[in-house]
Amino acid sequence: MSRAQTIISLLLATSAIVFGQQPPPPQPGLGQPPDPQDQPGPPVARLGVINGDASVRRGDSGDWVAAVVNAPLMAGDSISVAPGGSAEFQFDYANFVRIGGDSEVRISQLDNGRQQIQVSRGLITWRVLRDPNPSNVQSEISTPAVAIHPQRLSEVRVEVAADGATRIIVRRGDAEISTPRGTERIHEGNMMLVRGAADDPEYQVVYAPARDGWDGFNDQRDSYLERAQSNKYVSPDINGAEDLDANGRWGYDPNYGNVWTPNVAPGWVPYQDGQWAWGDDYGWTWIDNEPWGWAPFHYGSWYFRTGFGWSWFPGQRYGRYWYHPAMVGFFGFGGAGFGVGFGFGSVGWVPLAPFEPFHPWYGRAGFAGVIRNANLVGAYRNAGYGVNGVTAVSAQDFQRGAFGNRIAVNRAQLAQVSLVRGTVPVAPTASNLRFGGRPVAASAIPRNEANNQRFFSRMPAAAATQRTPFSQQQAAVRSTMGGAGGERQSQTAGGFGGASGGSSGASSGWRRFGEPGQPAGASGVQPRSYQPSGNANGGANAGAGWDRFGSPQRSAAPQQGQYGRQGYSSGGGYSYQGSSGQSRALQVAPPIVQQRAEPSGGGYRSAPPSNYGGAPQGNRGGGGGGGRASGGHGGRR
Repeated sequence: MSRAQTIISLLLATSAIVFGQQPPPPQPGLGQPPDPQDQPGPPVARLGVINGDASVRRGDSGDWVAAVVNAPLMAGDSISVAPGGSAEFQFDYANFVRIGGDSEVRISQLDNGRQQIQVSRGLITWRVLRDPNPSNVQSEISTPAVAIHPQRLSEVRVEVAADGATRIIVRRGDAEISTPRGTERIHEGNMMLVRGAADDPEYQVVYAPARDGWDGFNDQRDSYLERAQSNKYVSPDINGAEDLDANGRWGYDPNYGNVWTPNVAPGWVPYQDGQWAWGDDYGWTWIDNEPWGWAPFHYGSWYFRTGFGWSWFPGQRYGRYWYHPAMVGFFGFGGAGFGVGFGFGSVGWVPLAPFEPFHPWYGRAGFAGVIRNANLVGAYRNAGYGVNGVTAVSAQDFQRGAFGNRIAVNRAQLAQVSLVRGTVPVAPTASNLRFGGRPVAASAIPRNEANNQRFFSRMPAAAATQRTPFSQQQAAVRSTMGGAGGERQSQTAGGFGGASGGSSGASSGWRRFGEPGQPAGASGVQPRSYQPSGNANGGANAGAGWDRFGSPQRSAAPQQGQYGRQGYSSGGGYSYQGSSGQSRALQVAPPIVQQRAEPSGGGYRSAPPSNYGGAPQGNRGGGGGGGRASGGHGGRR
């Protein structure tokens, strides 16, 4: 940078102090180049909706911690939802996974273009809401019996009983079902029932049951996400933008283009209402308390806009972006602090302004280094917005996770700080593993660990699921700083198909995957009407039409009214019932008798909104379509 450019930059920073506003973005040649070490890290999923109690089993420490909205999830993490609750996490622009009450899911792969979950028990829906970006993403739902692959623009509902029996309902699009014996494809409007040994299961394809409350919850979430307009202003790489619509407004700034201003109280400052949590691969990660607090704190940058307040600049619409643990600059000042390197008594941070370089404190930048006696205002423009543009806590409070105990910082201190370049010199403790201040609910901790189960998968095993133990992470940080320093059982009796591993044959109609007569991957499986036995758990009965995978498909003509003769309601549908505090029994009601061999090309008409699972009012999440179970804007946590 030339002497003239340096003088111009100083003048811009001085104007920010005098007039209390952000200068225009640096012109080419005046701004610092991006840090070459700022490279993409491992993919991260966002926990965006929580109704009721839920918990996350961390893949690095094995601890169960209370789940919160905006918690980052990585490969190896498990999510458990208590009875009566529901949750949703987002993989990327296109893929959303919704979890019903009394269910447990593990993210087993999330890298190299692969997205895979393992469903230990309970109910989930995988929704491919948009065409994936990139388009070559491979997705898989792995269960103890089969592997399910949702196809583009699909909605696939999967239910796993205690004995591993599985139901797959395709509400939209198509899905491929794979076993060691073969692969079958099922279409929209159909349901596959799978039972038996994992190495040689049997299956039936019947017509899908009527939509129920869980499907209504999914319809409401889809409607909320599809109505969002904020995606028009941000790159598809940026997740969570749908929550910005109802919580702020978009405007045009001639210096930056489209920017978003949140609806917040006077005096609000970014990166103050939340906490820093520790995560392997990314280190210190910001978790914001606002229900919309994902996209503006892991992408883009903030600046103070005169007459509007703090505004978020997402970057250019067609730029390439990746997740960051936070878009801030760290600094230290004051006397020595316990467990903190370089003699910091206090640790502070400031939001990055547009076009300011991000200096990562993780990955290849994992070295310790500071720039002492620096002028924070000269380094970060947002520090020039009075003293409210920066946030600081004592080193002890940072390590304890007490981020509400903020300390005042005066201008003299801002002129004599140490800028952090590389590892933030604070060694994490067990307190920093929590995503929030709440204790984990006992009802959200499963008694049956998913890690002890076997799951079938068609994907290659991923080394990414091997997380670095937390103790090793602690030791690594301290070394960099130079020494600073029971089983849970479902009440399902016999699973979905009655006795597990029942024999097949002409009398029972079960088929094995891979039996001669049906090529693997064949589409157009002909569903047939389900012959209920009167057993609420769908026990096997003669002539029920069970098959082995890959065997010839036999179809039975629907018989209108047959369910009424056996005491079933034709509109009863498939229900997932149970009350809070109890394990849920998976109930089978007969499917509707209306064949849909191919996905419908017309418009989709959703079921009327209904309340799923009795989720309490005031639930927290990233919005919904209304109703108590919508995952609506539930307010602050």
